Amino acid sequence: MQTPPKIVIIGAGSAIFGLGALVRIIQSKRLRGAELALVDIDEPNLRTMTTVAEKMNAAWGAEMTITCSTDRREVLPKADFVVVSVQVGQRETVWEQDWRIPLRHGVRQPYAENGGPGSFMNAGRNLPVILGIARDMEDLCPHAWYINVTNPLIRLTYAVHRYTNIKALGLCHQLLWGYAMAGAVLADRWGITVPPDFNVHTDADNMPHFIPVAMAALEHIDIKAAGINHFSWVYDIRDKATGEDLYPELRDRWFNHFRKDFEPLTRELFQIFGMMPTAGDSHVCEYLAYTHDPITKPWEKYDLRLQSWEGNRRRRARRWEIAHAIVDGSMDLETLRDLPRHQILEEPIPEIIESLTFNIRYYNHQLNIPNRGGLIPNLPHDAIVEVPGMVSGIGIQGLGFPPLPEPIAELCRRELSRSQIAVEALATGDRDLCLQALLLDPMITDIDTARAILDDFLTEFAPYLPQFAHDKEFVI
Repeated sequence: MQTPPKIVIIGAGSAIFGLGALVRIIQSKRLRGAELALVDIDEPNLRTMTTVAEKMNAAWGAEMTITCSTDRREVLPKADFVVVSVQVGQRETVWEQDWRIPLRHGVRQPYAENGGPGSFMNAGRNLPVILGIARDMEDLCPHAWYINVTNPLIRLTYAVHRYTNIKALGLCHQLLWGYAMAGAVLADRWGITVPPDFNVHTDADNMPHFIPVAMAALEHIDIKAAGINHFSWVYDIRDKATGEDLYPELRDRWFNHFRKDFEPLTRELFQIFGMMPTAGDSHVCEYLAYTHDPITKPWEKYDLRLQSWEGNRRRRARRWEIAHAIVDGSMDLETLRDLPRHQILEEPIPEIIESLTFNIRYYNHQLNIPNRGGLIPNLPHDAIVEVPGMVSGIGIQGLGFPPLPEPIAELCRRELSRSQIAVEALATGDRDLCLQALLLDPMITDIDTARAILDDFLTEFAPYLPQFAHDKEFVI
């Protein structure tokens, strides 16, 4: 019989990520008896989440061995899986800075997380930690899987593949936004309740409205989508019960019989390029050249909303209230079995670990893996692409797709090329290459502006950028 695995969770002291991850892993019957090691540099938060995990372990009969440490090297030996969700800098604060610093120089980004100059700096802060974890894994658990859920997902997952020998998988739940959009447009087929003025804006305060529609759609619809993270495209969409092709009806309803103000940028791209993008306007806008023009103001035309940083802070506070209520016994643990009830999206981490460990065939509709074997034939071989795939004891096999239409493929290739150049610049601390990377960004239209943004980024975030402090040792 296969021994239960050792799972290390780095970033476990985050109530946003850690609470949901722990609930799902500790509930898993197949992972009973596993070793679970929690890591975070914030010791008080880590102790709180460790207590939460211990209470779950006892209440749900998981029989896990639970340990914690602020030093990942203490717990990485013999690890089978290392799940990583980290953020360098206080998340909402640095995200807002990523948006405001370019704005000083006239560049108004639509979102500033996965694309645009904000994504460049988001990757730059997180990359030393992401690569440091992978280097420690090469030393202490070289055969373990690295499961990355940190954004910008393309860039950070690519960095692990490029600079280390560690097996890495990027995980994201953004395809749920595609399900929610299709579910809203086709709602009356299955009696899905859609709130008035429903949208799929990626905002913490919108989650109570978004999650029920997305979950209902997931029950009735099967989507096969491929492309790149936060920029994938629907190849096939069917009724789960009957197998009926829903694409013709989806097109007709959305273009001719549905609200014109519902995800208007996604609708426009769908009409122009002939395939439905899945990420929703909040994210699809990040990779496009026509979402930041100060004259046409596309953020007004398409109602492109920034992340609500205060909303995120409120969400974080609510999650900590839950964690502390579990610790002091004022909340019944059983309520956490239903994560959507608490506006927590479920990640398929236990299913992937179970499948790789116990050779259980598991299909997942959204995996970020290298394009080896030409999963999407007209995207680069070494790029990180997003495809559905099968997970089992022999590893992860992505499903192969026909080529994307060339205009869509070109949009994806541009982002992949920018990402690879940005990763090299940020991993090596090469300031000249950083400027070149910024000048490839579609939101940058002036050389002096790019220089000024780069100067401000490197100055204001210097404590988080050891790769640029050339008096310190930083090895990629």
